[in-house]
Amino acid sequence: MDSNEISANWNESNLVISGLQSSDHPPSGKPWKASKIGSRRVIAFESAPDASIDKATGFAKCSADMLYDFFAGINQRRWSGMVSVDTGQGVKKLYFKSGELVFASSDLMDDRLGEVIYREAIISLDQLTQFAVQVDRKTKFGKVLLASGSFNTIDLWHALRSQVREIFRSVFLYESSFVEIQSGSSPVEISFETGTLVLLDAAFSYGAQFRSFMNRIGPMVRIHRLDTERPDVAKQGTFIGDMLEICSGSPTMEEVIQRSKLVKANTALAIHRLVAVGHLKLEGMPDVSGVRLDGKFATLRSGIDAYQMLRGLTSAAFQSAAVKLPVSDLEAFTLSLNHDGAMSIYLDASGNLAPESIGDMLHQCSINNNRMDYFQNRIESLTRYLLLMAGDLLPFEKARDLRAEFREITT
Repeated sequence: MDSNEISANWNESNLVISGLQSSDHPPSGKPWKASKIGSRRVIAFESAPDASIDKATGFAKCSADMLYDFFAGINQRRWSGMVSVDTGQGVKKLYFKSGELVFASSDLMDDRLGEVIYREAIISLDQLTQFAVQVDRKTKFGKVLLASGSFNTIDLWHALRSQVREIFRSVFLYESSFVEIQSGSSPVEISFETGTLVLLDAAFSYGAQFRSFMNRIGPMVRIHRLDTERPDVAKQGTFIGDMLEICSGSPTMEEVIQRSKLVKANTALAIHRLVAVGHLKLEGMPDVSGVRLDGKFATLRSGIDAYQMLRGLTSAAFQSAAVKLPVSDLEAFTLSLNHDGAMSIYLDASGNLAPESIGDMLHQCSINNNRMDYFQNRIESLTRYLLLMAGDLLPFEKARDLRAEFREITT
């Protein structure tokens, strides 16, 4: 410690600490002040003559719930600047302009643009390696993609949005994080047609779903590879192929995390996604689909039950008509209801909503009422799609009787 004096005083409700910046922290000699606000926040700022609260830098340890409120407040106040979030597995920088998220960056390798689009199967491992070696201080990864001819400017725009969305979503995968706010503008600006509040609701809710998923992964839960009718997606050199190879031998989640080059959270996210699309199965997971919820969730629960009932009626109708039900089409449509890779709605091998999926949806709604309409609309779409499919593929009388029986049961 140098000879700079530090003073600490209580005012009516806050602890205020002030002093001078040391000579090894330029610009040297500038006065600073840190004020404790409430029980969890500290605001630190230079107390120079032109200092104001607008120039403050805030530090806080935030729970995921607090972080949600904080970002909602940024949007409401139309604040511009940068928020740095240290999750313990990387520091994420989120840039806002007039309250809207316009860019995000991260010091975590998993969050690099190339890694993100590799995991989304947009490029192969060979392409990722080939493109990565061309990146230097003057040539960004995006320019390499454009120069390769594999990407046009529209593709790059969507890739950047995927990267920003994934980084934003990742800050809610953890129970708590350290947050710092600073002034500054984004090096690049993108936009989302839905607006930041919609992104925030989706990110916060999916984060809660993921944390619940991780809390239920006990040491006895094992991961099993399933036979698939789409062997091409499991090719070596693809992200899915590499992850499935890691899951050979029915390992535990902890064993998969140790084998993976991704951080723990991203490895677990990949496993959850591969379960949703039917490549993996988790053995030993507790069933949370029967979670007890109060009356405000009755409409969603009824919609889920109605789909499950229709699925049973449809199976019987197709069997009696000796017509094959294209379950793969039903699975593909269901997965399309999930936006931006955040898997919450998915089926089991027979075409019913998977118990884990039901638990995911109900858990999201239990911590965020805004997700009620989101899931209700999608379950209704799935039900109507199944009715339409049955009407198109079954003989007229069978389809008519199916619709009549379903209407009678659900009204």
